[in-house]
Amino acid sequence: MKFILVPILVFLLLNCGTPPQKSTTVIINSDTTTVVPNTNKEIIIEPAIPEDAVTANYMAGIPAFYGYVNNVNTVDASTLIKFENDYAPSLEIEESYGAEIMSLRFPEFDSDLLLVTSVIKDPNFNKYYLYLLKNNEWVQVVNGWAIHKENKPDTLQPISVDPTNPSRMHRYYSVFDLDKESELGYTWRLLSERISIQNR
Repeated sequence: MKFILVPILVFLLLNCGTPPQKSTTVIINSDTTTVVPNTNKEIIIEPAIPEDAVTANYMAGIPAFYGYVNNVNTVDASTLIKFENDYAPSLEIEESYGAEIMSLRFPEFDSDLLLVTSVIKDPNFNKYYLYLLKNNEWVQVVNGWAIHKENKPDTLQPISVDPTNPSRMHRYYSVFDLDKESELGYTWRLLSERISIQNR
C-alpha cells in the first residue's frame, strides 16, 4: 500500500503546481473589436422663457424676441422690463409697483408696440404706457393715461389707432365726476379721446 500512496501523492503535488495546458478549441472568434458609431452630436439647450414673457416684432427686420417684467422695486416704486438677449434696451417704469406687458400690432406702424399696464400707488387705477422701439430706444407713442378699475379696463382695448384719422390714436380714460345719484356723491366715468401720435 505504501507503494501505491507514494505515486498518488507525487501525482497530486505535481498537478497542483503546474499551470493548465492551453486548449486548442476556439470558443470565441479572435476578433472581438466592436465599432461604436460616433454619437457626439451637439446638444442645443433652449433657454427657458420667463413666465408671462411676451414675444413680438418690436423691431422691424429682425426676428421676434420676448420681453418680460424682470424686477419690481417696491421701495423705489419702479418696475424694470428686460428683453431677450438684450436685443432691446431695458425699460424702467417710474412710480410703478408692478406691471403687465402686451404687444399691440397696428398696420400703421412698422413694428409691434409695447403696452405696459402699470400698478400704481392707488390700487383702484391702472396706468397705461404705449411704447415704440425707435433707434434702439423706447419712446412713448402717446403720454401715459389711467383708467379706474370701476370702468372695467380689462374688458376693453385701452388704445387703438383712430379709424377716421391714422395719424391719431383713440384711447379710453377715466374722469372723476360729481354724481348726486351715486351713494358716494361721485362716480368715475369712462371717456374716450383722439390724440396725436408723438412718435411713429
